[in-house]
Amino acid sequence: MRLKLLLFSSILLCANVSAVRADEAGRMAKAEEFLRVSHTEQMLNQTMSAVLSQTKSGVMQKMFGITLTPEQTKQSEDLQVKLGEILTSVLSWEKLKPIYVKLYADTYTEQEMDGIIAFYKSPAGEAMLAKNPLIMTKANELVQQQMATAMPQIQKLLKDMMADKK
Repeated sequence: MRLKLLLFSSILLCANVSAVRADEAGRMAKAEEFLRVSHTEQMLNQTMSAVLSQTKSGVMQKMFGITLTPEQTKQSEDLQVKLGEILTSVLSWEKLKPIYVKLYADTYTEQEMDGIIAFYKSPAGEAMLAKNPLIMTKANELVQQQMATAMPQIQKLLKDMMADKK
């Protein structure tokens, strides 16, 4: 009798483990599909390009009113190239995708992922995806405009800090 009970328990345990693995595999597959239909890779690449472009254009120096010598400019450019290489490597889609898949699979149920995927495949979801880059560009411009209003205060703060250190 004990042997039958032990065998029955083992079968149930194996069935539960298989069901959990199947559920996890299903969520992982749904998460991958979500990343595909939501164009996550393209959005991350666009964000990375924008960040690197802003860094190369000297936005920070312009924002803070910093004037660099030719030697400092060369050093800054070299640093920006190296920083870009590091960020591009560390934040590549190949490295981020497994992290994103796990994050979404751990956060949403299969049913929730089905609903989210259905939305992104719908006309409204496709419109949202198509218009998001424009919205992000405009939002970035608006934030920069807002930052411009704060620049005199920030520049004064930096000058005061530099004066205190001397």
